[in-house]
Amino acid sequence: MEYVMGIDLGTSSVKAVLMDRGGKVAAVASHGYEVEIPESGFAQQRPEIWWEQTKRVIREVIKKADVSSGQIKAVGFSGQMHGLVALDKEKHPLIPAIIWMDQRSKEQQKEIFRLVREQHLEGELMNRPLPGMLICSLLWVKENAPEIYEKTAYVLLPKDYIRLCLGGTIETDGTDGAGSLAFSVRDQRWCDTLLENLKISREIFPPVVKPYDVTGNVTKKAAKETGLKEGTILVAGGADSAMQLTGNGVVRDHALALNIGTASQILAVTSKPVFDRKLRTQMLCHGVSGLWYQQCGSLNGGNVLGWLRNRMLMTNASFRQLDMEAGRISAGSDGLTFLPYLAGERAPYENPDARGIFFGLSFQHSQAHMVRGVMEGVILNLRECLDIFEESGIHTKNQCLIVSGGGARGRTWRQIQADVFGMPVYKTETEEEACTGAAIMAAVGAGWFGSVEEAVRDIVKTEKEAVYPILENVKRYQEKRIIFRRIYSSLFDNTTGVCYD
Repeated sequence: MEYVMGIDLGTSSVKAVLMDRGGKVAAVASHGYEVEIPESGFAQQRPEIWWEQTKRVIREVIKKADVSSGQIKAVGFSGQMHGLVALDKEKHPLIPAIIWMDQRSKEQQKEIFRLVREQHLEGELMNRPLPGMLICSLLWVKENAPEIYEKTAYVLLPKDYIRLCLGGTIETDGTDGAGSLAFSVRDQRWCDTLLENLKISREIFPPVVKPYDVTGNVTKKAAKETGLKEGTILVAGGADSAMQLTGNGVVRDHALALNIGTASQILAVTSKPVFDRKLRTQMLCHGVSGLWYQQCGSLNGGNVLGWLRNRMLMTNASFRQLDMEAGRISAGSDGLTFLPYLAGERAPYENPDARGIFFGLSFQHSQAHMVRGVMEGVILNLRECLDIFEESGIHTKNQCLIVSGGGARGRTWRQIQADVFGMPVYKTETEEEACTGAAIMAAVGAGWFGSVEEAVRDIVKTEKEAVYPILENVKRYQEKRIIFRRIYSSLFDNTTGVCYD
């Protein structure tokens, strides 16, 4: 039996899966690490710790699956987006990696935003500069730690450092490059004009390859440290959100996906890059050639339900129990409306000052009403994002929704999604979506399949039973959307992004 391995370098842990040719997962392993916050606004991690934990994960997943290293034909990668790994000429980290959560580069973000507008680069970058993105963090290093910048010979995104440790080569892929904000999403190359204006050397940026391209092989040193066989094929892989799309089989034009994890995102696949001039969305490169995806990312998702359970209700009930309890309440929560902005909001409203609200509470409302109200609030907020897609010219009518994350596990969650969006909701059998997407890229790179689409058809299985919208509930939620909007607009500045015009 032959296998491929998918490795996902997340923010809180690194995971690995071993998958056979038929898509069956033989084993999963995971090891965690912390985010370092040395001072307010900083968020960093040590690449050396990533590598140590990755070595542990690789050894553990091989042991769990009880396979020999020779049976593993290729390794693919997925990873947290946006972060900066700065290396010296010996390819050693110069400083801790500055990750996506970091806020130290707020002034640099403003400077880059100004340059983008002056140079009319919005049609290339198609994304708003944000602190924590590679280019903002690199400019911060240049301006605040020039001695480090002068020693910087290479800059990498997080997952690419792990592949470097395994194979010794330096490259990235378009899905990850797109999240750096130094990358032309339209043309899928580094944005030389921006780099020239920032006086940042183009030479320190890695070559760009396809996510399914073979980049090298496991070195003798890495084989000894990980238990992999020397010479095992290494495949580029991609950004975690792109690999999640692949792992969930979302690989065709106009397909829609929704993920509710800690935060939540809704994504629409497109056959051409689409620019939202109000900058409420991200436009990123898909792992499939000729496809892009527009992403609306909300700061509020499963974290809001976790807050309600742990901080307000203070119950030991499982999320499954809460889901069943909420299912006994009718759609609309008997007039209770919840705005889920406990963390402020990024999309559809760019408003860090927005806050959560229960509106319409009365003596008739119970714990179950509050649970369902929170679930509805999260989904109603994501529904607003669908309007942004439509404004951008992305067709979303008569589509279905592929859902993942914790919000895909509960039947009530899925029914609310079907009713609010007015479309069937499907869930795949994939459990570790990003790892699976990375493994699919490895399978294509190893020659098992002729394309990513072919691999997805054979590997990704969709559950047979969809959740369909209930017409009465659809109408009720259409009315509730109006109330939801009115509450927001009456209490907060209706900020929906910063337009380039």
